[in-house]
Amino acid sequence: MDASRAKQYSWILYGIVSILIILGVSLLYGTVAAISVSLHTPVTLASPLDLAIPLIPETIIIYWYVFYTFLFFSYFYFAFVHREYRNALVLAYILVNAVAYFIYLIFPVLGPDRLVTGTDFFSLQVQALYNGDVHVNCFPSLHGSTALLTAFALWRAKKEYGYVSWPIAIAIMISTLFVRQHWIVDQIAATIITLPIAYVIFNRFKYTKVTESTTVVHRWQLIVSLIAGVFFMVLYLWLFYFM
Repeated sequence: MDASRAKQYSWILYGIVSILIILGVSLLYGTVAAISVSLHTPVTLASPLDLAIPLIPETIIIYWYVFYTFLFFSYFYFAFVHREYRNALVLAYILVNAVAYFIYLIFPVLGPDRLVTGTDFFSLQVQALYNGDVHVNCFPSLHGSTALLTAFALWRAKKEYGYVSWPIAIAIMISTLFVRQHWIVDQIAATIITLPIAYVIFNRFKYTKVTESTTVVHRWQLIVSLIAGVFFMVLYLWLFYFM
């Protein structure tokens, strides 16, 4: 393959590398949790309202299946379709996680009590979540942060996407409370950390901001991105929770 042909398809390599960077950063989560509890005793941040929130197992559908489909859809979409925003998404993701990991290391927070009494499909899914996930690294919520960052990126790429992406992000944040994974303040912290970083990286930072997008997105590209999102959601959950 000559140099010009290699350059023509370099966007594929860049897209793969961007996704691998995001996945690599996310895989540090468990290591950070182990280090944080070895350095400090975790605390809880429960408010009276938190203690009144019940476990609703059905919300695992949003917490798991909608969340990971949403994320993997956006990763694929920005890596290979709307590539103008790819670098902004990757940099913002790195910064949001870096801030969260730093807070985890100096201030580990223990999540709500985990008690599942049901044996129905949804309850078993919640139990699988509890068995496979760490019980610290709650403040701020990375579920909330990544959902907000994804919503912001899609809204920034095309305003009409925001009609779908923002409600999904809010639903995901609410679901973390009803599967008893997070406190309300975890989501407040996620919002305070994520949105300013996203705004600066997407709108102000000269190396990643896009003044005007010229990408024409076709419906079939959205469909392929969604199929990829569903596929990698299933693969991820199977590898990390059900194997």
